[in-house]
Amino acid sequence: MRDIEGIDEAMAVLKPYWEEIEDDFDRHNHRFLQLAGADHDSIGRVLRAHLVVENFLNTYLPAYFGLEDFDELRLSFPQKAKMLPAGKSSASFVRPGIIQLNKVRNKFGHQLNHVVEFQEINSIMQILGIARSEAKFDTPIDAIEAFAPVACAFLSIPPKHLQEAFVEAFKNVHTDLPD
Repeated sequence: MRDIEGIDEAMAVLKPYWEEIEDDFDRHNHRFLQLAGADHDSIGRVLRAHLVVENFLNTYLPAYFGLEDFDELRLSFPQKAKMLPAGKSSASFVRPGIIQLNKVRNKFGHQLNHVVEFQEINSIMQILGIARSEAKFDTPIDAIEAFAPVACAFLSIPPKHLQEAFVEAFKNVHTDLPD
């Protein structure tokens, strides 16, 4: 017994159309090759930064809000990012950059050959201008990678006495959603 029954009959039905089938395959294969030939380095670097930040979000949010069974909520990254406090928290400082990081990641999801421009990451650049004021970035991807550890640091839950210091320090900080 063969693993695929009826394939000989199927091929016989398709034989008169084979040249058209091959032409159609070639068109789809050409598109596949274009998409597969996208700059994987940029995609991978953005995706890695996104995944690492999400890992810290998954620790920060349940601790900040006192949520049990957080994973069972099955929230999307944008939902998690929008849950971050817009003020009175150290996480509010990196919130616009985290939202922007997700927008960049989504652009790769819709257009694999997307080229990230500095104007797309203006919130990330503002945050880096404060947190890493001496650093210069040759590419937007370099800036995104530099932003990830900053975001993760501000998503870390310090001991209670340091939490109180952060609350005091950030009591007047408020952020808006990035463009």
